[in-house]
Amino acid sequence: MTKSRILIIAAEGLEQFVPGLGAAAAIRSHHCEAEIIVLTAKSLASFAKTAPYFDQVWVDDLRGTWDLTRIWALRKRLIACAFERVYDLDASAKSARIFWLMYGLNGLPLRRRNLQWSGAAKNTALTHGAAQWNAMHVIDRLAAQLSAADISGMHRPDLSWVARNVQSFDVPFPIHERFVLVALSSNAGSTWPISYYAELAQLLHVEGYIPVLAGFDVAPEFCSDIARACDSALNLVNQVSPEDLVFLAWAACAAVGPNNGMMHVTAAAACHSVILYDTASDPALVGQRGESVIIIRRPRLSDISAGEVMTAIIKSTKIRDI
Repeated sequence: MTKSRILIIAAEGLEQFVPGLGAAAAIRSHHCEAEIIVLTAKSLASFAKTAPYFDQVWVDDLRGTWDLTRIWALRKRLIACAFERVYDLDASAKSARIFWLMYGLNGLPLRRRNLQWSGAAKNTALTHGAAQWNAMHVIDRLAAQLSAADISGMHRPDLSWVARNVQSFDVPFPIHERFVLVALSSNAGSTWPISYYAELAQLLHVEGYIPVLAGFDVAPEFCSDIARACDSALNLVNQVSPEDLVFLAWAACAAVGPNNGMMHVTAAAACHSVILYDTASDPALVGQRGESVIIIRRPRLSDISAGEVMTAIIKSTKIRDI
């Protein structure tokens, strides 16, 4: 007997992929006998392959392109699988394109009533009925989406499976030493001033903690400037994988940084995480959750001083208990 197939469209970027892991776990529990395929970005494919929720990982290489040959090839692949259900955890224009590739004219508003598509597309068989959808936190939106598909018991993001899948882990310092992860982001509008990073690194160093700089796809020039300014810090920027970051988060006394994918990983790993927000993003909608999370929000990131951040870091039980 052929297994039924389920497609999960995962969001691009760790800041959205990690919160979606709880939904993926719930889908896996609900469709325990099905073959589950996840469609995600190339940058997340390796991480997704180690997760216990997916049987196959497909790379969405269409993101940002209109290559008709590849679009047609993906359409044929999607249709050939005859998916029983599709869970769109991305709910973006990119996943809407997948909707039209799969269903064509059957996706027209008057024809889609029986389509087994769970996501932002309206009037399908699994359309959520949540009011104020755009005013809900991403975790609550996913829970409402799954509830409309008769899946209850939304799981919290869990990263314990990383320990079962990673065979080696090597960092250039004794992992048992006291250290604080400092997450970097060079994206426009989400950068804490370099001088603040330098001051924080010095404060940590004086208190006996190793400041460990980490980040993904950080611009080389920004990385170099930070490394020069934070001469007391250990620089692992662009050198660790998401799996490595999970191990670092488990061992760290704390983690700090502007809202980015790294901070979603550290929060999900239950690391004491101090996350910096400005008005560009709203923690009520996308903020990390957990007892170990402290969120500091100001109109501008430059309004958050290194001293204020250091005070929040010291609230970590791992620091207080030492």
